[in-house]
Amino acid sequence: MYNKICSNCGCKLSDFYNTGMLGCEECYRAFNREVLIALKKIQGKTFHVGKTPKLSEFERQLLAEYQALIKEKEKATIEGRFSDIKGINQRLITLAEELKSKGLI
Repeated sequence: MYNKICSNCGCKLSDFYNTGMLGCEECYRAFNREVLIALKKIQGKTFHVGKTPKLSEFERQLLAEYQALIKEKEKATIEGRFSDIKGINQRLITLAEELKSKGLI
């Protein structure tokens, strides 16, 4: 079992067990079963769950408004509505300050 070798790069399964590193993308296919077992032992799962910051509903609304204003500013710029851009910028600055104070941007 430990003498498995990747046909693409020559990496040995024993190298993976010693270093935790693989040699190439083909190694994931060659050592699929062993890599999954190792991941399960290390992380408890064999798939990526990701992390979502815990935000309050108010913080989510602030971020959504900020992103919407950025899109609105881009649209106003494309359409040549330069008088609207000044107001959008002012609101963006205010929101950015609030989001920065909360560590959200």
